[in-house]
Amino acid sequence: METIEKAKFGKFHYNLLAVLGTIWAFIAINTIAASFLIPLLKKEPAFQGSLAKLGSLGSAALFGMLFGAWLFGSLADYIGRKKSLAIAVTTFGLGSIISAFSQSLDQLIALRFVVGLGLGGSLPVASSYFAEFMPQRIRGAMISILESFWAIGTIIIGIVALAIGTSWRNLLFFGGTVLLILPILLALPESPRFLLVKGRVEEAERIIEKIFGVKVKLKKLEEKHEKVTIAELWEKFAKTTLMLTVAWFSIAFAYYGFFIWLPKFLASTLSITVFKSFQYFIITAIAQLPGYYSAAYLIEKIGRKKTLSSYLLISGLAGIMFYKFASSGNVNLIMLSAILFSFFNLGAWGAIYAYTPELYPTNVRGTGTGWAGAMARIGGGLAPIIAGKLMESYTVGVAVLVIAIVSIVGAVDVLLLGEETKGKALA
Repeated sequence: METIEKAKFGKFHYNLLAVLGTIWAFIAINTIAASFLIPLLKKEPAFQGSLAKLGSLGSAALFGMLFGAWLFGSLADYIGRKKSLAIAVTTFGLGSIISAFSQSLDQLIALRFVVGLGLGGSLPVASSYFAEFMPQRIRGAMISILESFWAIGTIIIGIVALAIGTSWRNLLFFGGTVLLILPILLALPESPRFLLVKGRVEEAERIIEKIFGVKVKLKKLEEKHEKVTIAELWEKFAKTTLMLTVAWFSIAFAYYGFFIWLPKFLASTLSITVFKSFQYFIITAIAQLPGYYSAAYLIEKIGRKKTLSSYLLISGLAGIMFYKFASSGNVNLIMLSAILFSFFNLGAWGAIYAYTPELYPTNVRGTGTGWAGAMARIGGGLAPIIAGKLMESYTVGVAVLVIAIVSIVGAVDVLLLGEETKGKALA
């Protein structure tokens, strides 16, 4: 696919970034909504529960994402990237609207699981779809920029939460407005790489000519596209899959353990109101944008492996800093550590999303990235519950310390097992 690999970044790429970036922002909006739902629900008798059970509200979507990542990632290798993504977006958009009518905590938790199916499916499919249209020289950086829309979504949901006050149902209605993007998504072309794997050569040629204005003659791939099982994924790509399993588990455990509970962490350590903690939350979210952009720059300068491992390490050290100052009540030091954690953890997300699709060939890319996303959902699903139990049994500081250690484990894993892909064409 030399035409795609050597293409200039043009109008089509900007349009693709705008559509997928909007979807990415809404994935963040629907995921991080739990951070604001938890403190707001505590005011309603029908939604009371322990910290561990309230943590499961955040975990429910993550466990849904576990199955969604595998389901839609595999589906993308059969019906196409675009169709699979559209179904996933519809699932979490409708799910968010329906969950706004919940009448109990258990009902809301169950519906959040359904939302998670679509969220988990959207992430790996969108990243694979985007990567397969990107020129080689800027592919990693552009995937990191796509991932930066997560920070934009996080900032937006924080502002919306402040604007609507205690109306948590309206927060969920807002998450469902992602459905408005579906007609634009469906107007986009399918990935030519996927079409070649499926033997639809003429269709791939037409799409490339329409986008880039160049007539090409492509050849049908000799290999037959067959179902790739998880066992085969481990058999043929064992080292890569092991590295990604640990890395994705670690980064997600650290992120969701910290951010699902961040308003609670800040309210407890700084002795402030819930709505004041929302304001501080937005400040930490703003720090995510330069984190993404710095990672986007560095992955093309020093490589994916070094950027990812170093960002995971520094975010872990920032978590240790938060633990050290949690009981001090020092606003400046606590906020500094939270901002540093936010900056480097989200920068690591930008790097890992650029890195993962490059480690697998086209015919298993959806399955491979789906598996990686599933491991992230296990880590992310466990983290809010474990953090809630640690806060009940110990302190906020101890919960953050465990999160920091897991992040450091991920850094060591990438450093020891990772393979550099900077400057390499997609297989």
